[in-house]
Amino acid sequence: MSEKDNKGLFGLFRKKEEEDQKSEAKPFITADIDKAKADMVLKQKEIVKKKKAMEVKKHTVVAGDTLSAISKKYYDDANKYMKIYEANKDVIGGDPNMIKPGQELVIPKL
Repeated sequence: MSEKDNKGLFGLFRKKEEEDQKSEAKPFITADIDKAKADMVLKQKEIVKKKKAMEVKKHTVVAGDTLSAISKKYYDDANKYMKIYEANKDVIGGDPNMIKPGQELVIPKL
C-alpha cells in the first residue's frame, strides 16, 4: 500500500470514529434539551403562581357596606376588618366606620 492509501484508510477510520462520537452524543444533547425545556416550564408555572398570588382583589363600597361585612365576604371572618382598614387608610381616612359608596378598597391577602 502506498502512503496515500494509508491516509485514505486512516481518514475513513477517523471519519467513522467522528460519526460514532456524534451519534453517541445525541442522546445526551437531547436529554439536556428536554431537561432545559422542563426547567423552563416549571419556572413559567412558578411565575404564573407568583403573579396570581400578587393579584389584589378590590371591592367598591356600596351603600350599607361596613368593613365587617366586607371582611366577612372575603375572609369569612368579620373580625378581620382591620386588615382591610390598614390596607386602605389612605382611602378611608382616620375612622374605619366612615366608608363611603364609590370608594375602591384593596382586599389584602391574609
